Amino acid sequence: MTFNSYIFIFIFLPVFLLGLYLLQSFIGTGNRKKTYIRLWIIACSAIFFVGYGMLSLWALLLSIAFNALWGFLIDKKGVPALPGVLVNVLFLCFFKYGTFTGMPIAVSFYTFQQIAFLVMLKKKEIEKFELLEYLSYILFFPKILQGPLADYRKVTDGINTLKDRRINSADVLDGLVLFVFGLSKKVLLSDALGLGADFGYSNLAGLSAIDAIIVALCYSLQLYFDFSGYCDMAEGVCKMMGMDLDVNFNAPYKAKNIAEFWDRWHITLTKFFTKYVYIPLGGSRKGTFRTYLNILIVFFVSGIWHGTGVSFIVWGMLHGILMVITRIYGRAKGTGDKVAAGSTSKVTDCIKIFLTFSYVTVAWVFFRANTVADALTLLGKIITPSAWSGLRVGIKLAECFQLDEIWYIFKVTPIPSLSFGGYVCMWLILLIALIFVFALKPARDLAVKIRKTPIAMVIIAFLFIWCTLSLGNVSTFLYVNF
Repeated sequence: MTFNSYIFIFIFLPVFLLGLYLLQSFIGTGNRKKTYIRLWIIACSAIFFVGYGMLSLWALLLSIAFNALWGFLIDKKGVPALPGVLVNVLFLCFFKYGTFTGMPIAVSFYTFQQIAFLVMLKKKEIEKFELLEYLSYILFFPKILQGPLADYRKVTDGINTLKDRRINSADVLDGLVLFVFGLSKKVLLSDALGLGADFGYSNLAGLSAIDAIIVALCYSLQLYFDFSGYCDMAEGVCKMMGMDLDVNFNAPYKAKNIAEFWDRWHITLTKFFTKYVYIPLGGSRKGTFRTYLNILIVFFVSGIWHGTGVSFIVWGMLHGILMVITRIYGRAKGTGDKVAAGSTSKVTDCIKIFLTFSYVTVAWVFFRANTVADALTLLGKIITPSAWSGLRVGIKLAECFQLDEIWYIFKVTPIPSLSFGGYVCMWLILLIALIFVFALKPARDLAVKIRKTPIAMVIIAFLFIWCTLSLGNVSTFLYVNF
């Protein structure tokens, strides 16, 4: 089950919220109410996950059984966390790099959270092992598929306080608006952009230079709206519940350098690698060379965590190398390992944002391509003079963006008969996507601050109806595969 499915939107989520609201309002008191709510969340989360097949289900159950046992031993017998951490790493490697026809869904995300759980329990950052609390954290459906790698205490404290909450219409409305924003990003933008990206990467030989740029841009934007859409929907569900979820995405393409990008993209993964890889390696405490080496190791690990091909390692090292260069530049400017704060002008800011976005987009080419050779082929198109012989985008690439619901409207106008008619949908979708990325505030800010006027609600309702009518053709979330 996914957030962008009929069964989730029209059956699972309403039943889950109704059950939660009934428990909060009418059933039990005190710790008994807390137990009922935990059990409801555990049961519904298990139902949410069970549809992903037996391999995914058994992998999750095996992980939970081992880590629950090891957590109990840490709490009651004082055993070290390290053996449990190593078993989790081997568990992840077994499924991620073994000879399987498929990989268990979400194994990377919940394995990392298991590692964090064991380490926090050993360090007494978690006071004691409680089975229901642990299960409600690991299984919690808004985050299990692709994060965030949420803080244990924040999630469990949020769940524990639900017993003292009642339905808050403002939170429900804000959460619903945020959910619709996220659904719209996924269904109306990400999947539309994905059609162009898929066509381009399947037809590399026939691309012109301008085609190659559009294809690279499409995937960069597709992944942005796919991931940010999921994060918005997860946060929206939690807000409707009456609790907050860790922010995992904060307008990363507005970053002025690569360090700021990683402070904004997959924020909880950055925190995880910092706490459990970078700092144990020595962080920045063992000299300049070791600091830079540790940064490269972190991004190497990030690359192999995301995928099994060499292209993922190249992607990770591209980010690591630029991060090191950024640190070196910061030291040369007298700001230590930190990048110089502030800027001289808005123009300078825009240039920094453009250059950072361009570099990240080039790196995404290796992330998306099947092989390093394919990535170099696409990038080679951009720098090959002969590929610039024509500046018009190929009509077959442009036609990937002719969504029926938009194109039918254009058909009653003279646009289809014009020379540029076949390109209108493409440029319109790209323009809207770029406006959302660079000109608007994050969806969570818009959802909270938007005026709840009738016209605003009509727009939200229109987006929701449009999305639900299109659900039959939508894809799964990209990060579910990592």
